[in-house]
Amino acid sequence: MQMKTELEAELKATQKSMVRLQLVGAMGNIMLGLGLYGIFTGEAAFHPFLSDPIHCYALLSLGGMIALWEGLKIIKLARYKQKLKNQLRQLSEPNRD
Repeated sequence: MQMKTELEAELKATQKSMVRLQLVGAMGNIMLGLGLYGIFTGEAAFHPFLSDPIHCYALLSLGGMIALWEGLKIIKLARYKQKLKNQLRQLSEPNRD
């Protein structure tokens, strides 16, 4: 019984970590979006910062790196989460020996 509660606590902590990562990843996606917006609108951007292509490429680079990092971490956590769920399922099922 104690192992089951430990696994449930670990599963909850993993889900919480995934939510935090998605919040950080959202910033990367916003940077990607602003960079693309600035590149395609050029001088008509809503802010002068986005009118400079160098700034837009910097936003694309940083946003892409953040999104890639988030994706790799999310995949790792998703695999761990599935492993925990499988362990919980095995503990919950009656032995069929």
